[in-house]
Amino acid sequence: MLSNFLRRKKKSISMVNGLKQGKAWFALILLIPALFNFFLFWLYPNFDSILLSFQDSHGEWTIGNYDYVLVNLFSASGEIFSEALRNTLIYFSVGYFITQTFNVILAYFFYKKIAGYRIFRFLFYMPNILATVIMVSVYKSMLSPQGPIMTAIYQWGWVQEPIRLFSDTRYAMWASVGYSVWLYVGAVMLWSSGAMARIPKQLLEAAALDGITPWREFIYIVLPMISGTLSTLYIIGIAGILSSGGATLYLTFGDYGTMTLSFWIFKQVYTGGGTGTSSALGILMTLVTIPLIFIVKWLSGKISSDVEY
Repeated sequence: MLSNFLRRKKKSISMVNGLKQGKAWFALILLIPALFNFFLFWLYPNFDSILLSFQDSHGEWTIGNYDYVLVNLFSASGEIFSEALRNTLIYFSVGYFITQTFNVILAYFFYKKIAGYRIFRFLFYMPNILATVIMVSVYKSMLSPQGPIMTAIYQWGWVQEPIRLFSDTRYAMWASVGYSVWLYVGAVMLWSSGAMARIPKQLLEAAALDGITPWREFIYIVLPMISGTLSTLYIIGIAGILSSGGATLYLTFGDYGTMTLSFWIFKQVYTGGGTGTSSALGILMTLVTIPLIFIVKWLSGKISSDVEY
């Protein structure tokens, strides 16, 4: 038995030594799934999108797709594009500025373990535990005319009759944005909470002995210590400036004034409305986004300093 064990042990050691000696075939085998995913689900679709953006419905080469998109984006005649661009920027602004700021403040309160923080942490993170379809159903049921929220508002006399929020152009967009806030606060909050958990306890204890207030602790200690994580989040967030859209598919399917650029692309492909124009819009969105990413990356390097702890 001992000889068998030593023999197996020797084989495992020889495999490691063989890898160290430069036999790259073992590492290549480990990389094959990742390379397959990269080529099939990223490189090929993007290369194909570039080709499709220069083809019309008959497969003929043309630049008319780009003309169509640009004319409709920046002209009064392209109402659906103007609506989609406006809603996309609303989603992005709310998520990038309001949700991001709210999630950092909320993470700090959870970090300080205020009374009842476990319940609130569960409520904000629940959308990331359950499937999107389930959460959308719960959200729509809560805000439906017969739901608890609308029923309470009606009984309090704030409205004359229950409102169908998701089928009214006056409220559908903002009701959808509300779901996005609830959805993304919990997801991004994990990053901030993880960064705060790494702050040395001795530093906070020393500040507490000096009589620092929670507000000054948050501004002068916590934020600088997690600035690296925050800058990463803002760099990643700017990449979605023209692809923000929330759960439009499940909430309104782009109707009642809730169309976004990314959902317009999906709807065009889904309904067979034209892959050329969809691809052209996607390429233009990429060309606008890439410079913004580098600008935000440069600004984050200027604003946030490197902190090691």
